[in-house]
Amino acid sequence: MNVLMDKQTILIVDDVELNRAILAELFSDIYHILEAENGREALDILEKDIDQVVMVLLDIVMPVMDGFEVLQEMTDRKLIEQVPVILITSENSDRAALQGYQLGVSDIINKPFNPEVVKRRVANVIELFMHKSNLEKLVGKQIETLEKQANKLNQVNNFLIETLSTAVEFRNCESGQHIKRIRHTTQILLEAMSKEYPEYALSPYHIEKISSASAMHDIGKIAIPDYILNKPGKLTSEEFEIMKAHCIRGCEFLQSIHYAQDEEYFRFCYEICRHHHERWDGNGYPDRLKGDNIPIWAQVVSLADVYDALTSKRVYKNAYSHEKAVKMILGGECGVFNPKLLKVFIKVAPVLERDLASNEEIADTEFSVCSFVPAQEVQAKQEESGLSSRTLRLLELEREKYRILSELSGDIVFNYDTKSDVLEFSEKYYDLFHRDIRIPDARDTIERSEVIHPDDRSLFLKRLTELTPKFPSCRIELRMMVPDQGFQWFEVSVNALWNTETNVECVGYLGKLVNIHERKTEANLLRKQANMDSLTELDNRKRIRERLISLFEENKKEEGAFFFIDIDNFKAINDNLGHMFGDEILRYIASEIKRKVRSTDIVGRIGGDEFVAFLRNSSSEKAVAEKARDICDLFRNTYKELIDKYNVSCSVGISLFPRDGETYEELFHNADRALYYAKERGKNGYAFYNETMGNSDFKTVLTNVVDSYQLVK
Repeated sequence: MNVLMDKQTILIVDDVELNRAILAELFSDIYHILEAENGREALDILEKDIDQVVMVLLDIVMPVMDGFEVLQEMTDRKLIEQVPVILITSENSDRAALQGYQLGVSDIINKPFNPEVVKRRVANVIELFMHKSNLEKLVGKQIETLEKQANKLNQVNNFLIETLSTAVEFRNCESGQHIKRIRHTTQILLEAMSKEYPEYALSPYHIEKISSASAMHDIGKIAIPDYILNKPGKLTSEEFEIMKAHCIRGCEFLQSIHYAQDEEYFRFCYEICRHHHERWDGNGYPDRLKGDNIPIWAQVVSLADVYDALTSKRVYKNAYSHEKAVKMILGGECGVFNPKLLKVFIKVAPVLERDLASNEEIADTEFSVCSFVPAQEVQAKQEESGLSSRTLRLLELEREKYRILSELSGDIVFNYDTKSDVLEFSEKYYDLFHRDIRIPDARDTIERSEVIHPDDRSLFLKRLTELTPKFPSCRIELRMMVPDQGFQWFEVSVNALWNTETNVECVGYLGKLVNIHERKTEANLLRKQANMDSLTELDNRKRIRERLISLFEENKKEEGAFFFIDIDNFKAINDNLGHMFGDEILRYIASEIKRKVRSTDIVGRIGGDEFVAFLRNSSSEKAVAEKARDICDLFRNTYKELIDKYNVSCSVGISLFPRDGETYEELFHNADRALYYAKERGKNGYAFYNETMGNSDFKTVLTNVVDSYQLVK
């Protein structure tokens, strides 16, 4: 006991209990540990026990009062002169370091850290600070030793009580069985409801999802103090109000989850969590919903929860018999329930009684939210690791929370450890790729992997090598082979973990895979639709303009010919043969123009019966003229009857690049003038632009459109 009392005291300030537990585990064999979960609590402890605390290990990001605010308060109260402070934080920017040192910290340790290095640095800072302390303070501490011992024992007792606090649904095996029983009872009630009342549309698919989501009904109790959760007697009105808040706190927890893929499952979780204490007559909480305003899945889970609470032993009561529980529920002693639900409850009551009487163990399924480990295995792990039960419990809790969040998000989560060269994925990786979720020798495996598209693999590995402590994260889109579906697009988000204590080195990666194939395919389709004429599947006016502007900027010396093509007397076809036949003619013209030019040339429909084409690397006017003549003859063989009856033909206006213009607008205008000239000469012909045509007042409709565009610009 004297050894414990002689230990120096370290105050650990961090809002995450797991972080506090890890640091406490690191120093508990040398120092006595005090803990605070926010800056305000830390200042209260320092005000009370400043003479006992030889070191403050302080996090920066915390609720109520953050680390920098604590340092400012300690400076204002002159506490910083009485106890050294070390910042332990994942914030590794120069700005944060400078601000910390300006506020008086003795050292800054970045996460992740080397435990032995941290222990040595803490010991050095304490030793140096103690040498700074004056003799009067040391003598004063000796005089007050006896009085302080009593306070110190109180702190030890408070600390021990605090360390016994646990997260509600992970506290003991009883709560875990409660979750499985709720899920089982919910499933039985839902199956009966679906048969009795088909109007609720409870399909087997929905029953499975709702049963799984029922496990989240009391997740908010993780925020309720243990002294209320485990109180053996009746709660006071104030305590009951705190207890009632677990519905809202659970929803806040669920709402903190982003980019959830399965929105329907998330909705079930949310509505069950929020409304499982509502009652049919409106006398429930938190929203006092009434009747069918309460989602049916929340009503079912509510009844399952009440039945299990009555038939199970709790800290405040013994278990009631099945008969008494049914009588209390039907008698309204636990609130008013949906009459239809009660009718179903009566029908399935024998099944529930049989399960209860035989003490049937509900088997785990793939959607169980709790994983149970035999006590012997837990003890063996604890002895092997040397960790306290508190730290093990918190680590298991964090792992379970991490698993639940990743399952809810619908994403594939992975982590890689550089030392062991092992890559591990969440279970959804196996569901999608049918491959092991644990990959040893990961470096070599990825370099020769057939899962990642060969064109993307080297880019992915290169991006990883470019990550630094200052820029530790990146997002990459790559293709991955999905069985029976081929390569699909995924977005990979990666965050590198760095050890900056000694030599800067990457110790691992955390990340997730998100399937974006459908989104990317839709985006490509929309992009294509935005740039394509839907009737002819040629480039539209917007796309033609963009492509030619880009071409002219990149190839200023390349010669070419711009064709403005118009169908003569096309209106007569629409008026006499109908627009559907007119559309057929337009599709025919489009395909013929495309067939008569090269694949490197650019062809598009400007609108109506007008087309454009740009023949690249065409410097010979004779060759250009022959191509124009071919286009003018498009109707000669296939639609000769149209020529005879409606005098249908094609006319072409030609401007040459760069002779007749160096921009899209100039070539368009000049080809338009040449087209007008060709039509004036009797149609069914072509004309090259020359400067004598520049004074023409005639403009086609689309020429006016281009002029309007120029004015807007």
